[in-house]
Amino acid sequence: MKKLVLEMMAICAGALIVSCGSGKNMLSVSSLDGEWNITEVDGQKISTERMPFIGFDVAQKRIYGNSGCNRMMGSFEADSLKPGTLKFGQIGSTRMMCPDMKTEQMVLGALDKVTSFQTVSDKPSVITLCNQDGQPLMTLEKKAAPEVSLSDLSGEWVIELVNGKKIVGTAEVTPFIGFNLDESRIYGNMGCNTINGALTQEDGKPNSLRFDNVATTMMMCPDMETETIVLNALNETKSFSMKDNKVYLLGENGNELLVLKKR
Repeated sequence: MKKLVLEMMAICAGALIVSCGSGKNMLSVSSLDGEWNITEVDGQKISTERMPFIGFDVAQKRIYGNSGCNRMMGSFEADSLKPGTLKFGQIGSTRMMCPDMKTEQMVLGALDKVTSFQTVSDKPSVITLCNQDGQPLMTLEKKAAPEVSLSDLSGEWVIELVNGKKIVGTAEVTPFIGFNLDESRIYGNMGCNTINGALTQEDGKPNSLRFDNVATTMMMCPDMETETIVLNALNETKSFSMKDNKVYLLGENGNELLVLKKR
């Protein structure tokens, strides 16, 4: 009998840990801000080479991220008077085919059912997204904030990719961007024309980045399409990150616009 009681107590304790709805673990929507790795979906641990993640821009009520293959973006709603409530709007994604589409289908399917969120065992770095019945759908772990600063960009960088497309230079010119931090400006060559412009950051956001008043020379060259795409990407840049000695210029939803490699 004693053994049965202990087993029942263990089951109840486990249920308290994984179920949603405990008021003390409810969080305000501001606690979602930032990027989170998706570590578990529908009770299954996620183990994939490209770790799925979701980012919350609370100020804009937007989400972005990667569902295991494709980039995703969308909106969310949360009731400030009811801490812990959460619902996602229609989520859009790119359309690449990858070997592991099952993970992506699980992630997108779970997000569609979310109605609430809360911490796991009083750890604000781990949260659970739950359905309307209070059942856990997804576990998220806060991404470590990247230690980047504007000074990391100093110098000249070859443009490797724009919107996922490889940039091929010519024998005469390799497209590049240079950062002159002392003068808060950029310069470079798009493969045909040279560019100049200003760069700015938002206060308190070390990885924010915006280019203003980007001007070019006006030569006509055989490949003007690539140049136009690069200029559009620069105008859409809102932030940057660094990994493996490369710079990633990112758009409003965290989408990858340009990949740069040190010249």
